[in-house]
Amino acid sequence: MIKLEPGGKAPILSYNLPESTSYSGQNFIEMELPESYFKEEITKKSAGRERTKFENTELATVKAAVENAIQSGFSDRKIFPNVNLVTGSINFLKKPNAGFLISSQFPISPKLAQLDPEDVARNLQFGKRLNIYRSMFGTLTSNYIPEPEEERPRLLLIEKYRLSSYLGNYGAGRTIKTFSLLPGEKTRISFKSYTKKESDASSASSIFDSFTQASSDEFETSVQSEQSNKQSYAENYQYNTEVEASAAWGWGRAKVSGGVKGGSNSAREEFAKNISSATEKHAASASAKRDIQVNTSYEIKEQTGEETSIEREIQNINLSRTLNFVFRQMNQEFITLLHLVDIRVAFFNGFGESRSEVSLPELDNLLEEVIDEAKREEVRKAIIEQLQNIFDYKDLHHSFVEEKTLKDQQGKDLSNSAYLRVKKDYTSIFKDDATETEITVPGIILSSMKFVLRTDGIIVEALLGHGNALDRYSQGLQDEALRSHVLNNDLLVTNYQKNELGKKIVEEKDEGAANIYALVFPPVNVIEIEKDGENA
Repeated sequence: MIKLEPGGKAPILSYNLPESTSYSGQNFIEMELPESYFKEEITKKSAGRERTKFENTELATVKAAVENAIQSGFSDRKIFPNVNLVTGSINFLKKPNAGFLISSQFPISPKLAQLDPEDVARNLQFGKRLNIYRSMFGTLTSNYIPEPEEERPRLLLIEKYRLSSYLGNYGAGRTIKTFSLLPGEKTRISFKSYTKKESDASSASSIFDSFTQASSDEFETSVQSEQSNKQSYAENYQYNTEVEASAAWGWGRAKVSGGVKGGSNSAREEFAKNISSATEKHAASASAKRDIQVNTSYEIKEQTGEETSIEREIQNINLSRTLNFVFRQMNQEFITLLHLVDIRVAFFNGFGESRSEVSLPELDNLLEEVIDEAKREEVRKAIIEQLQNIFDYKDLHHSFVEEKTLKDQQGKDLSNSAYLRVKKDYTSIFKDDATETEITVPGIILSSMKFVLRTDGIIVEALLGHGNALDRYSQGLQDEALRSHVLNNDLLVTNYQKNELGKKIVEEKDEGAANIYALVFPPVNVIEIEKDGENA
């Protein structure tokens, strides 16, 4: 049927194989450069001048323009500069009476599905533009973002992060129910979990072990609430006009002038602190809603089927002692790591139309396009210094980028082949001192967190009471009943041994042993009774 590989090695079963759940996000670090560092034509160029203003336009006129633009697939960039959809990905078809029929190649949120042109028009009058983006859960959703207050050229470090969670310890947590059965008593128990009803399961979901639309939205809301600079965080949405972009988790600033090395680390620390705080609040909120109920009822009562997920009948078969039950909810520990995995650089002046994002090998091309030639080398050096002086969650130094020079087959450097890149296969190791578990992740770990969440598992312990509930007479009756059962069992064993001995004598045809067996165990007399002329 099969043939094994000669000399092959059998796989090793590991008891500690980390299983991770990862989510991707971005942190923006604005490099504080003087405006004079940028080319003159860059500072004079206004990306926002093409946008149509609606502050002094009647609502009906704005609504009509919005409806036409929506039906054309949001292609009018003067009205929808923050909507950058693939052609035909979402189609809004106007109904004969009112509203739209929506067809989409992607999952869309209820908020986007109920998009109201009049609501869009009112927000345009107040200087807010519609923004369509992809949530962390993967659905297309929408919000409104204000027009940028200023047009200011800047360079951004676009840091790509992963929030990875691994399973930790698993054990018993809080006591959720205790009850006792008296001697001989019988009862029924039923278990009702937080996953029984869809609404309860949704509120108790988390990004760690039950990723849902509700848990994704709740986490993103927590991240937004941790941002101290709401104006800067709003620029996340101005920058992320691509629906395929990763979730925006933070926005900070770094001083890079004057030879400051690692000036961006304060922004990273603030970002890591915000993500840790948001994750902690999310975990606490989800765990608090994970209630399990253990209901007991006597046999004469009934539980309705709608409230019962599991029902069992138990009985205390002891006649003199109580039987106590302790139900405890099981808890799962999660080790969550926030780690930096990649870095890109971008130019941005506050308006989404101006964004120009490149990978590190293309850095020189971007600087040539937007930075004055006299300041170009200084800015390049400043960027490299920021990325070669990164400190992790233990304040250990890391150099995340390197200057790479390509070589020919003889090992000689190729001319004009040097470029900047993130170090290949760069990894960090997290060690849990309590369990000595080691977890290796790509990139640099900026934050490590531990959370304990309740699960829908239950562990039950049965404890036999030590008190005797019988008087001497009743105890004597039990002792005699027990003695009777012991004697009956001994008799059954003796008869079994007798039969086995007889079978052995017959098999061995031992005539002497058979005579002795007949003396010890005489056969029962057989009485012949005549019945109707026949022997019975």
